[in-house]
Amino acid sequence: MNEMNDKRQTWRELLMIALGELIVFGLICGAYALLGRLNGKVLLGAAVGAAAAVLNYFLMAVGVFAAAARAEAGDPARGKRIISLSMLGRYALMIAVLVIFAKSGSCDVIAMVIPVALFRVLIFVGEFFRRKDG
Repeated sequence: MNEMNDKRQTWRELLMIALGELIVFGLICGAYALLGRLNGKVLLGAAVGAAAAVLNYFLMAVGVFAAAARAEAGDPARGKRIISLSMLGRYALMIAVLVIFAKSGSCDVIAMVIPVALFRVLIFVGEFFRRKDG
């Protein structure tokens, strides 16, 4: 039952992160529009950055649940390795995606980096909206 509550809370947090990234996407597009520089590259850059941040959180949650399952099964060392490899894999994936899109010239790099940079801020803000009973 506790595992079910943990997963439900994780999905809630993922939804909050996705909603926050959507707001950041809108703010980026609004700022570029006010500057008269809104175009397809900005839209794609902001979308790629936001998607990378949400995917990072999702993969982190999957890694944590896998590590917790290993630890509960009596192998905490393997759980620790899963967390470490998950972190390295997530960072490598994010860097690869961001570098590929940045080098391709198909998107605005600043618009792409802002959602990724604000990811931790969104997690911090999300803490204020977390339900204390769940």
